[in-house]
Amino acid sequence: MKAYVVLSGQTDLDAQGRLTGKNDPPLNDTGKAQAEELAQGLQSKGIDMILASPHIRTMETAEIIADVLGFDKSKITKGLKLVGRDFGEFNDKPISEIDMFALSSWFRNAATPGGETIKDTGNRVISYMNNMVKIFRTKTMLLVIPGQIFKVMYWFFNGLPEQGKEHVIDADNCNIYEFETDDIPQEIKDYDSAAIPEPADTSNDPGRLLSQSEIDALFAELAGG
Repeated sequence: MKAYVVLSGQTDLDAQGRLTGKNDPPLNDTGKAQAEELAQGLQSKGIDMILASPHIRTMETAEIIADVLGFDKSKITKGLKLVGRDFGEFNDKPISEIDMFALSSWFRNAATPGGETIKDTGNRVISYMNNMVKIFRTKTMLLVIPGQIFKVMYWFFNGLPEQGKEHVIDADNCNIYEFETDDIPQEIKDYDSAAIPEPADTSNDPGRLLSQSEIDALFAELAGG
């Protein structure tokens, strides 16, 4: 089975350089045009099913693609587990003010107040995708997802990252990324979130919620303060 993965079209938050997270803005005019252009490149791919995150922006992108492909929009599958990562108090913040290196590190596994860690996101996405690949193993699948889910989706098809190499993944709105489901690593097929060890000393647990002083320190470091 092949899987084609695309990020949703641009929203106003994207254009402003803000972190979308679990927020739910619609596509802007640029995003709609991106989706229409993207769909042209999918016409020869033999798409059997469309699986989209349940956001407005991802569903709008999926529906625009479906129209171009002649795909029945009522048959678009909503992947509820593919909802965008929740960054808690950082939702809507300018990305330039956020230490995304720390927050997106599988090994540091940090979270903001009220938000998810990258492993929280990974646990739900990887488990869900393992089931989807088993169920639809003979189908060519199109996945329409928000940007922050792409990092985990990349790991799903390529294996969990090595320390120091988990930050190099980048993706743009409405680009097509092709993966072979036959190549999914065994560690992903056997993925068990319960088997991931947690630090015994919670005072040094990199997965704990960041305090406000730590958040302020991240901002100060980015600002050169």
